Amino acid sequence: RPMLDPFCGTGTICIEAAMIGRNLAPGLHRTFAAETWPVFDPSIWVQAREEAHALVTDDLAERILGCDIEPQVVTMAQRHAIRAGVADSIRFQTKPFSDLAPTTKYGCLITNPPYGERVEDRDSVANLYHAIPLVLRRLPTWSFFIFTSWKDFESLVGRRADRRRKLYSGNLACTYYQFHGPRPGTTVSPAGSVVADPADDDTASVSTPPVFGGLTDKGRAQAEIFANRLRRMDRHRRRWPTRRGITCYRVYNRDVPEVPLMVDRYEDCLHIGEYQRPHDRTPAEHADWLDLMVDTAQQVLEVPPDRTFVKHRQRQRGSLQYERVADTGFRRVVKEGGLRFEVNLSDYLDTGLFLDHRITRDMVRTEATGKVVLNLFAYTGAFSVYAAAGGARRVTSVDLSPTYLDWAAHNMALNDLPPMRHQPVRADAVAFLAKHAPTPTYDLAIVDPPTYSNSKRTEEDWDLQQHHVSLLQALALLMRPGGVIYFSTNFRRFKFDEASLPDLTCRDISDRTVPEDFANKRTHRCWRIAVRP
Repeated sequence: RPMLDPFCGTGTICIEAAMIGRNLAPGLHRTFAAETWPVFDPSIWVQAREEAHALVTDDLAERILGCDIEPQVVTMAQRHAIRAGVADSIRFQTKPFSDLAPTTKYGCLITNPPYGERVEDRDSVANLYHAIPLVLRRLPTWSFFIFTSWKDFESLVGRRADRRRKLYSGNLACTYYQFHGPRPGTTVSPAGSVVADPADDDTASVSTPPVFGGLTDKGRAQAEIFANRLRRMDRHRRRWPTRRGITCYRVYNRDVPEVPLMVDRYEDCLHIGEYQRPHDRTPAEHADWLDLMVDTAQQVLEVPPDRTFVKHRQRQRGSLQYERVADTGFRRVVKEGGLRFEVNLSDYLDTGLFLDHRITRDMVRTEATGKVVLNLFAYTGAFSVYAAAGGARRVTSVDLSPTYLDWAAHNMALNDLPPMRHQPVRADAVAFLAKHAPTPTYDLAIVDPPTYSNSKRTEEDWDLQQHHVSLLQALALLMRPGGVIYFSTNFRRFKFDEASLPDLTCRDISDRTVPEDFANKRTHRCWRIAVRP
């Protein structure tokens, strides 16, 4: 059977396996002190060696594969295989575990992954063990044998081993976990479960699931419900580009509770987000389930895989929503409201254009004519572009990230807006307000702050619920009499403390600013706040 060690290190397991496979006796290429003992006839040693050489078989029918991420370690493994006389029986590759994708069937994966015994390695090794079932699900017909000292291994991979054997590596207590896959003679169905090969009479009644992953009838039924909902929504919204000029919109937003996904169309691309929700699937089964849902969306909405991007959304703290999740750099210039914006669909949790603020941005454009505008927590400057396009006299974009300020400037340039009307300022929003207070400068302001932030660039953590009153009070000092502030948040448990802002006229306009494709999902709340003359 094919054999693979994805953490081969210096080649120990692969070399031992090759020697066993070719019936190479241990110690065949070395001498022993007992050979010099007079009690033994030297001819016995010669005879023993001749018999051992005669029992050696030709090369293996299929070479053993050993992989490791470190090139120097792989080079050492190759040298060891040469010294052991089995170099022709093993193929070593420099390859990360995440890229594992053998094409052969019914193989055995035998490996000794990192243990993480050093404290500084624990987090990275824990992440590796979480990834193990997600990678091994690509091998539905294989068996897996994993030797490790990690105490919670079965919990991390989401499956109990078929057999366990307690062993020691030096004085370190370890376990050899054995996960038995389907026997040769079975094939994999398109759904991911393993069924008998009809041509094999001996296994015609066998039906064995893969060790990691697989789909259930319940999952396939959910995919069908999901597909029907997508067809219904897409039938209506795919007319929006021609009838309303809206080319970027939400198609699906957790409409079916059992399928907690969001599906956004960015012209010819899909951006899919998965929300965390309790379920009874193992990590590998859930990954197969998510793949099925993504495939369903691609087929129904007629978008190919290379233009579909999937993100895993969870409750965010700090600036995680803005951190990189990939480095693919898939960018598109899309249109909204007659304007052009660059979106990055691959590298961040969010794309650079919040679709639920489409109506609010248009309100800002209408109100910005001849005014001095401040965009606080500017992100990629979409509100700034709308304000400038609406004829604002000057727009100031404040953000702590140079990446997003550059992005905002690029969006300005995409729309041929005069650069002198846009002033990007890299600063913490609270520090910016304190620095410029109390000089009334702005006629119109947009504030869309994060729920929580613990950026290393600021001395104090930011909490929206705790600090929104002081933020708006400080901003009001920079507003001219009669100035207007658009304040919004997507924090669902947010409670707006209007009573602490007696000098401001606050009006909740959420019902007017949430677009049709986001309706009834409490996507955001928005207030129009007027500074009294």
